Amino acid sequence: MRKMILIVTVIWINCGILSACSTSKAKVFGSDMPSMKTIHDNKFHKTDDVKLEKPGRLASDKEEKVQGEFMWLPNPTLSMYVFKHLTPAGHPVPGYSTFFRLYTKNHIAAPGEQEGWE
Repeated sequence: MRKMILIVTVIWINCGILSACSTSKAKVFGSDMPSMKTIHDNKFHKTDDVKLEKPGRLASDKEEKVQGEFMWLPNPTLSMYVFKHLTPAGHPVPGYSTFFRLYTKNHIAAPGEQEGWE
């Protein structure tokens, strides 16, 4: 008896699911809905005749000369890999890599100090 009730229930659920798939799109959404392009154009007020231009960067020769005079001194990076292991409490820790800078700050060389670092 329980098996028969289970079979009838499964058949009833499947019939309900299959009948939902047979509904037409116009019946669910309606026929007067705008297209996605229309929704997008209305949202962002797009006009076809206006083209966007990327703004140019204004830089003077004086700024470029100053940038060329100074140089960052090298700050070596030490890489370290920690292998996977277990904590004292028995929890696993995955392996990971990290890095350390040799100096805490990055330094800029003065215009006359660049020769030895290249």
